[in-house]
Amino acid sequence: MENIGIGVDIEDINRFIKLDSEKDRAFFEKVYNKREVKYCLSKPNPASCLAARFAGKEAVIKAISSLIGKPVKSLNYREIEILKNKKELPETKINNKKFRKLNILISLSHCKDKAIAFAIVTR
Repeated sequence: MENIGIGVDIEDINRFIKLDSEKDRAFFEKVYNKREVKYCLSKPNPASCLAARFAGKEAVIKAISSLIGKPVKSLNYREIEILKNKKELPETKINNKKFRKLNILISLSHCKDKAIAFAIVTR
């Protein structure tokens, strides 16, 4: 099982409700790329979308760390892109040469106040 890594994260959606893409620009630029922000802000409840993607990025980093057996230091949140594919399922792309060839499966979910993500990474 050394070629598989798993990661999970849960976030409180309330942390994301008060975020403003202009006032909190530094946070947005650190965590999300422009396509993710555009997608989430187009939703009726952007906070749940932003929280789910944040949880997804955390889950991916944890899964990669699990796979390689040590904390990932050379991957930042913006390099992990989580958008929907043509089938409307969440899909993760990594924009970092070191991790680009990994296979990533991700599941995102949210309820009224929590967002959760589960990621599986294989080589």
